Amino acid sequence: MNYKQWRQHAEQQMVANGYEANAIQWFMMDTLQWSRTALILNEMTPIPDSTLKQLNDGLSQLLAGMPVQYVVGQAEFYGRQFKVNSDVLIPRPETEEVVHYFFTQLTAAKVVADIGVGSGAIAVTLKAERPELRVIATDISSQALTVAHRNAQRLQQDITFLQGNALQPLINQGIRLDGLISNPPYIGEHERALMDDSVIQYEPHMALFADQEGYQVYAAILRDLPHVMQDGAPVVFEIGFQQGVKLTLMMQQLYPHITTEVINDINGHARIFHFKWTQP
Repeated sequence: MNYKQWRQHAEQQMVANGYEANAIQWFMMDTLQWSRTALILNEMTPIPDSTLKQLNDGLSQLLAGMPVQYVVGQAEFYGRQFKVNSDVLIPRPETEEVVHYFFTQLTAAKVVADIGVGSGAIAVTLKAERPELRVIATDISSQALTVAHRNAQRLQQDITFLQGNALQPLINQGIRLDGLISNPPYIGEHERALMDDSVIQYEPHMALFADQEGYQVYAAILRDLPHVMQDGAPVVFEIGFQQGVKLTLMMQQLYPHITTEVINDINGHARIFHFKWTQP
């Protein structure tokens, strides 16, 4: 069997099981370490037995619903490849927009934090794109911190990692921030039925779901901002597309002197929540 025959057979199986056929090309390119051009140029080449087993094993995982990023063990974010496993969420293109917006708000920033670091995609991107920053990354999950630390090492970025809930690790060390970004767990349990089966089955629930109908981590961060933020520092959250109104009300109750913004992403969905911190 050659690569073209295997690909066509695999795509047919994916479609027959209700999955996207294009995942096969991405899986093959990542597994074989080939570009799309190499995939085309080698399509008539017979597949060695060891490689065939590797491809078939991966196909079985894809047909079971495992996301292709977990099957190949990596995902792209902001032009870089990040190692991922089931301890961390798969970085998503929507979050790239949040990071880009955060960059537009940073002026003379020296110290910034990524709260809920996960795979490290945001924190590593901040440091790689703005080497002058001191980047601090926190997470409650020791497993996530292990993945993030490995990605930072592999991509040669010097980041400070702290374990703990929301802003507590920063408070404990007396750290003050010139900027804060977070893509925390923000899905309420009531939304579970609306989510893809593959997300529920394979991605870490700790990184997806939050109590208080999805607002628990936001509330914890907002409550403790006076302890860590410098005046004028931007705060940027990734949010669920229906959460902007309630977050605005939460801010009005806590800090009525601060003006907030809810910003749409490229698809017209409200996915970014932003304000500049000033002390009460």
